[in-house]
Amino acid sequence: MKALIVGTGTSGIGDEVEDVLYYASGQMQDPRDEIHCPSIEQLDVRDQKSITLYVENFGPFDEIVYSAGVSQLKWIKDLTWRDIDKVLDINLAGAILLASAHVEAFPEHPVRYAVVCSDAANTPMRGSISYCVSKAGAEMAVRCMARELAPLWTVVGISPGVVEGTAMTEQLAKDIPEFRNWTPEQAREYEGNPPIGRRVTKREVAETILFALTGPQALNGSILTINGGK
Repeated sequence: MKALIVGTGTSGIGDEVEDVLYYASGQMQDPRDEIHCPSIEQLDVRDQKSITLYVENFGPFDEIVYSAGVSQLKWIKDLTWRDIDKVLDINLAGAILLASAHVEAFPEHPVRYAVVCSDAANTPMRGSISYCVSKAGAEMAVRCMARELAPLWTVVGISPGVVEGTAMTEQLAKDIPEFRNWTPEQAREYEGNPPIGRRVTKREVAETILFALTGPQALNGSILTINGGK
């Protein structure tokens, strides 16, 4: 098993996926097992040339996880083209271009591809239009790639709710009350409380990603929602 995880290094979902894959593979006892977790200096998903060079130099990969993502809080009246482009580049275009580069370099190689989306794709939020649109686009990209790249590729989207303990969640917890002029209590009320009584954990998301990578091929094109029943 040779896996590529795009989006590690900031205590987010990607780091948890690396840990789950490491133990799922028997703690890397097989010398053929490799898990690649490139830094942004090694693989910049905003740069098509960077993506192509990395795939050509280190591929082919049997499993790919795309969990790179950025959030953005900005009112529509303040948005510029560059603001929108930055979010779409990372949250959406990079996921497509990574698949494109791999198919171009290794057209006959089968791949299991898991793309981390978000339930923000179906939850409109004030001040978060770029993020919500990018995640809605990512879900549709999963469905389109699943149709076009099958049967060699199996493409699955994972759509978490608010995930406990990620850098993004912690930063938003600080920024949202000030941005929307809310108290911390109002921010928590807006977020809502899932029926399970807590936020989703990184480990739960990582285990769902592992299922997407190892489960039945008929998962192709599916969006696996993991938000506690919100």
